[in-house]
Amino acid sequence: MHNSVQDLRIIKSFAAEYRLGRASRVIEVVWHPPVIGWVKINSDGAWKHAEGVGGFGAVFRDFKGHVLGAFSSNIDIPSSVAAEMMAVIVAIELDWVRDWKHIWLEVDSSLVLDYLRSLLLVHWYLRVR
Repeated sequence: MHNSVQDLRIIKSFAAEYRLGRASRVIEVVWHPPVIGWVKINSDGAWKHAEGVGGFGAVFRDFKGHVLGAFSSNIDIPSSVAAEMMAVIVAIELDWVRDWKHIWLEVDSSLVLDYLRSLLLVHWYLRVR
């Protein structure tokens, strides 16, 4: 077993007992739709340290899981957290343009959540975008 999510799903389908390897951690993640009238935004960012470049993007979905829109972009940025923040910033900008009143923003970075709770923590180059 390679401890992938696919391996975990196969084993679970047979109702077999399993034991994960000691070095890896497998977490099964299930996407939950927003309630009617809301738009769910799943955003993400990534960064290549050696090259100093990153990318970010997001997907917008309705309560049925239908894709309402999506975007992605490459960027010269100093960190993965900055790429994650750019995804959030652009997603909110697009939400504003589309005039969606109720959004559920889902991110996978606890630092981004901290930044959203206290905008003073956000680096100046992201605040002045």
